[in-house]
Amino acid sequence: MNPRLKSSKKWTAFPKEYSEQIQAVFTENFAQYLDNAELVIDGRIYPEEILLRVGYLEKGRLAQANFEVSMSYSQDQQDAVQRIHNCVDAAAGMMMDYLENDGEVDFPYTWKEFPFQGKKLYLQFTTENSSLEAEANKLLGVDKESLYNETDESDEDALSRAEQSEELSPPRDDEDFTPEDEEDDDEDDSEDRGPRMFGGPKKKKDDLH
Repeated sequence: MNPRLKSSKKWTAFPKEYSEQIQAVFTENFAQYLDNAELVIDGRIYPEEILLRVGYLEKGRLAQANFEVSMSYSQDQQDAVQRIHNCVDAAAGMMMDYLENDGEVDFPYTWKEFPFQGKKLYLQFTTENSSLEAEANKLLGVDKESLYNETDESDEDALSRAEQSEELSPPRDDEDFTPEDEEDDDEDDSEDRGPRMFGGPKKKKDDLH
């Protein structure tokens, strides 16, 4: 997984509890699609960039459908957690489109900017198999940490440095929402809230194309 910004060199992984929460949220909301597939969650915190990959690997296949999202964040504004929320929601929107259309979706294969919840984010779709990549690195005698993670900072320290930790928003059923709620939601796009797929109405498919 490659970052969007050329300046993004040093990174730390999302704290374990964050990755576990993201895994749980996706597992719950996409349960009907996971009988013969597994999820691969990979999140990284760079000095100025949040990067999230949600991989969907069907049993018996080598190609892994990766929904990758990048957003810039500011240590001064302490908005890393909000940006993680945005990335989770955008990746969920990509994955839903992919599954509902049997993989026939025109996603960008290089980073492309999209407006999202009043912010700018960047999406790309890749088919890199995370396990095969790790095995190839082992054969080369190079591990993941020495390739990419150039900081000694712990995962928790990295997020604490970026901003004070907070819980990811819990899932919420879409059935609780009415058209009036959706109109109110559009008016509040500039606000930083939890992931909307799990904390509010889903974004329309065309919003991420």
